[in-house]
Amino acid sequence: RIGLFDETFVNRMNKFVFVIPLPVLLFQDIAKIDIYEAWDPKMILFCFAITSLSIMISVLLSRFLHPSDIQGEFIQASYRSSAALLGIAFIKNIYGNAGMAPLMIIGSVPLYNVMAVLVLSFTRPGQGKMDGQALRGTIRGVCTNPIILGILAGMLWSVLGIPQPAIMEKTVSSLSAVATPLGLMAMGASFN
Repeated sequence: RIGLFDETFVNRMNKFVFVIPLPVLLFQDIAKIDIYEAWDPKMILFCFAITSLSIMISVLLSRFLHPSDIQGEFIQASYRSSAALLGIAFIKNIYGNAGMAPLMIIGSVPLYNVMAVLVLSFTRPGQGKMDGQALRGTIRGVCTNPIILGILAGMLWSVLGIPQPAIMEKTVSSLSAVATPLGLMAMGASFN
């Protein structure tokens, strides 16, 4: 509001948060848990089901939008939360650790991100029928999504029980610590 961050800076900071610190934060939260002890299929399925339901409701409501070229943005904004960015930060500040949050991340956040790529690909203005090139681009977008990659790496790290070397632990901790503050600054600066 006071012009400290211009639009170019905010866009770059937002991209940085979603490409580096946020995936590292998700990696850290999942890699640190004992996945075998914490695994709760009912919790994960519950998170997945509720997220799926909210996406379906968003898609149905978007059918009533005029003009329809904002349908993709409406769907994504309706179901997508800041659970990874804000939720974990609140939980850690209140309780001291993330508790069940890593399971919520496993059950919801990959679905959020896969659906974000799919929704924005399929509802893009001027999008005709889905051809092979568009489908390959959509699949590539899902497979290279940094947030999904951070979650998968964290799960693999936890399953394999690999200890983090001190230098890696310090780097991961430092990068994950900036995810929430920078994300909030970018979010605040982008309000119009």
